[in-house]
Amino acid sequence: AAGAASIKMASDFNESLNKVDVSFKSASGSVTDFAKTSLKTYGIASGTALDMASNFGDMATSMGLGVGEAAKLSTSLVGLAGDLSSFKNINIKEATTALNGIFTGETESLKRLGIVMTEANVKAFALSQGFTKQYDAMTQAEKVLLRYNYVMSVTKNAQGDFARTNEGAANQMRMFGEGMKQLSGQIGQVMLPAFTSVVSSLNDMIAGFSDSSQGTKTFIVALAGITAGVGPLLFLVGTIVPKVIEGFNLMSAAAVKFNLTLKGAASI
Repeated sequence: AAGAASIKMASDFNESLNKVDVSFKSASGSVTDFAKTSLKTYGIASGTALDMASNFGDMATSMGLGVGEAAKLSTSLVGLAGDLSSFKNINIKEATTALNGIFTGETESLKRLGIVMTEANVKAFALSQGFTKQYDAMTQAEKVLLRYNYVMSVTKNAQGDFARTNEGAANQMRMFGEGMKQLSGQIGQVMLPAFTSVVSSLNDMIAGFSDSSQGTKTFIVALAGITAGVGPLLFLVGTIVPKVIEGFNLMSAAAVKFNLTLKGAASI
């Protein structure tokens, strides 16, 4: 079970790494470098950080942000999710779901964290920052950046909280759980090549069976049935035959004793 979990973690890590490469292209290096230290800095395993960053990056680039800008924004939000998780004592998934509102405009999840990102508040923030362009006239990318800056401005108390309180029991437990995930993934990376080779061979066998003629399939199934039956049959034979032999031996001993008894009686 531990081996299977490690292999899955390693596979998930590789998938996240691939998503980062696709999402951030030339800027992917800065994201992978960030993930190498995310466990100590924010209590987030590197694989989890990569997956979170790639999801943020997908939304950022789809709304018109360049890959460099998307990389900076995404890693910043991963860090903020870690700090909010520590500051609000919530799990990382809840913090991530709330921060998705920066891209979608959804506000309810943010409200549960004390972040009131209404349109009126965002517009007022834009004016306070000297924005002259009307909110309704902004592009999707401009609205995302404005909402991001607003959220960063109202979460200053939470920012850096994990680093400040990482010696506490709650954060140590959080780091332990994420650390075990990271360790499991690293062990899985060692096992993954051999596992992939075995699965590849099994896939070839399945494909070969599917491409076989009906007669060949029938023969293989019959042979498999015989092979499957040999084990239980040998077990039964190995169990029953000694009992039968033991029974014959007992009967023989009884017969000999009975004959001796008859002979003794006749002689008397």
